[in-house]
Amino acid sequence: MRKTDYLIIGAGIVGCSAAYLLTKDGKKVTIVDKSYPCNEASGVNAGGMELLQQPPKSLPMHVLAAQLWDMFQNEDGIDCGYHRTGGLYCVLREEDLKMLDEQEERFNKLGLPIERLNKEQVKEKIPYICDNVIAANFSPMSGYSNPLKAGVAILMKAKELGCEFYDHQFIKEIHESKENGYLAYAEDGQVYQAKKILITGGIRSPWLLDQMGVHIELEEKHNMITVTEKAPHFIDYTITTPTMTMKQTAEGSVLIGGGREGYGDLNKDDKKKDVSINGLCFNVREAQNIIPSVKKLNILRSWSGFEGFTPERLPYIGEVEKYPGVYYAVTGFCGYCIGPGAAAEAIKCMNGEEYFNVKECRSVRRERYVQNRKPYYFGRS
Repeated sequence: MRKTDYLIIGAGIVGCSAAYLLTKDGKKVTIVDKSYPCNEASGVNAGGMELLQQPPKSLPMHVLAAQLWDMFQNEDGIDCGYHRTGGLYCVLREEDLKMLDEQEERFNKLGLPIERLNKEQVKEKIPYICDNVIAANFSPMSGYSNPLKAGVAILMKAKELGCEFYDHQFIKEIHESKENGYLAYAEDGQVYQAKKILITGGIRSPWLLDQMGVHIELEEKHNMITVTEKAPHFIDYTITTPTMTMKQTAEGSVLIGGGREGYGDLNKDDKKKDVSINGLCFNVREAQNIIPSVKKLNILRSWSGFEGFTPERLPYIGEVEKYPGVYYAVTGFCGYCIGPGAAAEAIKCMNGEEYFNVKECRSVRRERYVQNRKPYYFGRS
């Protein structure tokens, strides 16, 4: 039996961030994952941190996340590949201008910096942008990090401070301990004893939470990412439209995300995921329509990954009512971007402090959905 004060189940960006923040605060922490750290949504996204597109109710948490990303990179010495470049949300149609108005309203309400740009001002910021963009909002808080190394780097820093990590630990059930706290049972027979447990399994969290009476609706998405060859730098900011995102990394590659989805079925086979050629072509054309120069670049690779969206695109964070001391943090939209913020809010919840209370702004899954849930939703067939 492995004993700890805090057990975190799921080593995605939320779990790794929580492990680091708790260990940094002097807590005894163990984190486990059914495979490898950041092996799914946290490692297959485009790394974007575009605040302009976020729902108004979760925007403060995204601001907190942006501050934590900056702290990880620039204060704590964790190489996340984080760059606060600023970002533009561009529109090409008159009917989409209202989206810019709504963004301005919610940013102004929180006192966040935002700048409305007309067509000429957009062209001034990004000379290579197409003439079809009629307006944009600019946020200096947006940016990106490298999903291929950020979560693992955060976890490695936590391990340096004393956190323990175990991979290939599929937690199948949790029960109260006769001594103190809870016992978590892994599929291979290993048992973990912890005073407090935090479930951060992303799209797979509902399977474990369903057993404990917490029912969360997550819509399965199969986002595709496309990467071009390296080129001299010509895109200084992250670019978002209603249908896609795009950024040029410090190394020179252009990353294209959003748009059409790839293929996958989490319930049938957690390894069965692939790109859609038609979707890939559509996404690349969308990028070329915004930045025509992208046409000159060769595509190096493209991939698809699972991600879970909640109906209101907001995160669920809380304590399991029937299991006091067991907590959960499930992001509902742009989970990689908001991940550190969700981890910080979950820690507030565990400490009995005021936190982002999901019950005040979200509905739970209807019973019909719970009854239809596949038992192997957590990744085991």
